Amino acid sequence: MSDVDVPVLIVGGGGCGLAASVFLSDAGVRHLLVERRESTSVLPRAHYLNQRTLEIFRQHGIAEDVYGISAPPAHMSEVTWRTSLAGDGPLDARELHRMDAFGGGSTAGPYAADSPGPSTNLPQHRLEPLLRRHAERRAPSSLLFHHEMTGFSQDEDGVTARITDRSTGEERVVRARYLLGADGGRSIGRSLDVPMDGAGGAFTIISVHFSADLSRWWSGDSVLMTHIISPEGEVSVIVATGPDWGLASEEWALHFRVPPGAAVDLGTDAIATRVRELLKLPGDLSVRVRHVSEYRPEAVVARAFRAGRVFLAGDAAHRQPPAAGGGLNTAIQDAHNIAWKLGAVFGGQAGDSLLDTYESERLPVAARNVSWSMACLLNYGVLFASLGMVPGQPEATRANFRELLSDTPMGETRRTVVREVFGTQRIEYQAHDIELGHFYASGAVLPDGTPPPPRDPMGATYRPLTRPGHRLPHAWLRRGGTRVSTLDLVGGGAGFVLITGPLGEGWTVAAKRVADTHGVTLTVVSIGSGADTADYWDSEGTWTRVRGTEDDGAVLVRPDQHVAWRRAHAGPRADQELDAALRRALGRFDATTTGS
Repeated sequence: MSDVDVPVLIVGGGGCGLAASVFLSDAGVRHLLVERRESTSVLPRAHYLNQRTLEIFRQHGIAEDVYGISAPPAHMSEVTWRTSLAGDGPLDARELHRMDAFGGGSTAGPYAADSPGPSTNLPQHRLEPLLRRHAERRAPSSLLFHHEMTGFSQDEDGVTARITDRSTGEERVVRARYLLGADGGRSIGRSLDVPMDGAGGAFTIISVHFSADLSRWWSGDSVLMTHIISPEGEVSVIVATGPDWGLASEEWALHFRVPPGAAVDLGTDAIATRVRELLKLPGDLSVRVRHVSEYRPEAVVARAFRAGRVFLAGDAAHRQPPAAGGGLNTAIQDAHNIAWKLGAVFGGQAGDSLLDTYESERLPVAARNVSWSMACLLNYGVLFASLGMVPGQPEATRANFRELLSDTPMGETRRTVVREVFGTQRIEYQAHDIELGHFYASGAVLPDGTPPPPRDPMGATYRPLTRPGHRLPHAWLRRGGTRVSTLDLVGGGAGFVLITGPLGEGWTVAAKRVADTHGVTLTVVSIGSGADTADYWDSEGTWTRVRGTEDDGAVLVRPDQHVAWRRAHAGPRADQELDAALRRALGRFDATTTGS
């Protein structure tokens, strides 16, 4: 006999689990979340939120709250590499390279054109309380912090979990139809014997969250991150963490690597001294150490994201180095994918087979993101070589830095080479296509036979299109005096949207019949050129360029804003074709491909 019976049990109250709670609530799915910690994270950890994540937050009414406390674009448009932050030596505080980043500077045009939501920066210790408030507002009494799942078992019908209140020691039994493991990989994946493939864990990163006034030395009001590569061979990175930004930032996160086997004094005084040493700050500068943590970067992906009634998401399913900032973003997008599918299952529109598509869709995306992060990390070896860093030879390294920074013809040549080489690190800071261009090659989509677009090998150039499996392209539309994005046409619930052209009247009739058959919410929206009676006006012509259909065609969009199916022209079998598309989108794989 269970003490609690709930459709979904979420284990883990970090960014992934809290986002899943919000998305499940909006999909109408009751759930219980348990988190072993007393509160949300006190560590900055992940901080970059890319455009796709902000689009999802926009869909679910979270984005404006995020933007209200996160870094404005003007304060996160650049990253720099320097020999130190401060110091008065001839090689100190010298800038090695500066790069536009995150949709700032030279990247602003494409980023603004392709999404209604700018990327932003909000450290995890500020994001998680915000997500928790949204989750608790939607599902009061459904979030249990300082509660730990101490064991679970599963059968054909569900999962039985033992939950312990860590404050009182009281234990209860929870029975759930499904379990979502968002516990950071602590135990659930291991207990299911799901292997993690990949590499990592060979060295330790120490992260120091501290407060200090660095305005005298910071690289500029537009800079979010500064990498320190010293002539002594020390490498670290410092990131502004708010609550104000740019030169006014009061808090910082400094990350530095510890060689294998090296001992580090993590005491407050010792760490404050280490911060001053790495950044070459004055010895009398007040440095208040808030938190110190350590971790071993990994680049691993679970072989399976589903095991029976259990799903793995976030760090429980994939872990990657912080380079390119994909970890938390991928996790939130995992939650977004599984939530609408669970909504369809519990709403009676789909069977369990739809949930199998979570793995077939998300695992390849996670694998690519992890590989990309590793490529970004490995490319630093090329950057270090261009600077003349010679492992184990500090004198040679210092001599190379002196030549690099000298006012000589060879110094100018070396600096020109460094600029060329450092420019390749745009794979980390200008990865526009990696963030928006992922697509689902199989799963709850009905292919139309068209090939995927070529991918930019540097990850920058995103190509918007409505090919099934891709994210719905953003285009600004008008309705009266209101400006909306195509992405805004898809609400935060579990409903589908059929986008038609100005000659798409026949699709409205077909959609009503098909929606009634499957018991789904299917909203028909027509987009025209302004001289017709369509619901929305393609005011800038963007939708007409990317829609991939004619005026009598249609695009079926899933609740997660990914295209499920499209038809270039209406035909005599509109009912049958739309029915087949919706069947496939609901995980009924007897649906066959229809032509475009």
